[in-house]
Amino acid sequence: MKKIIFIVLLLPFGVFAQTEIKIKQDSLPITVNNELHKQYATYAVTSILKLSDKQQNVTYKIEVQKKNTVIDLLYDNQGKLISKVKSKIYSYDGTEKPKSTPANSNDGHNHQH
Repeated sequence: MKKIIFIVLLLPFGVFAQTEIKIKQDSLPITVNNELHKQYATYAVTSILKLSDKQQNVTYKIEVQKKNTVIDLLYDNQGKLISKVKSKIYSYDGTEKPKSTPANSNDGHNHQH
């Protein structure tokens, strides 16, 4: 006789659900706005999202940009920085020439055509 074991995981639906609302900078809490101005005064604010989870915890995801550098910031309600992710934007308008590698470069690739 075979034993069949059922494992049932009971997870309430929507545990990780959160709402995102796009807001303007003047809708940020003063504490968050002050921190943003202190740390990133030379950056342009490109996006602000107010995030709320099921427990009504509110955080603010703010994207700032200076030239080709984009930083995603996550603040709590009190203006404390929770996370910071920095990235670069690479844009090509077709006028740039691709970087060519000399055929005799020792980069491990065979460039013979």
